[in-house]
Amino acid sequence: MTVKVELFTSNICSRCVQAKALLRDLVDELGDQQFELRFVDVVENLDYAVELGVLATPALGVNGELVCHSIPGKRKLREILMEQLAR
Repeated sequence: MTVKVELFTSNICSRCVQAKALLRDLVDELGDQQFELRFVDVVENLDYAVELGVLATPALGVNGELVCHSIPGKRKLREILMEQLAR
């Protein structure tokens, strides 16, 4: 099963650049074939972001559900992704 991971970002968010890099690194480390990684611009996809409950960027969605309102550190993010793989 592929885990759908969505990072909600904004072009004016400096933290989003770091979050993208961190998420790419972790997905590569854990096996990119196991993940469907998508970067979602909240301005271009406002209705979808609101539907999931995104209040600020960066935010993380997994399999269509918002799991983090902000991006945690690498260790916690790895735990979240590993937990999703185990399901």
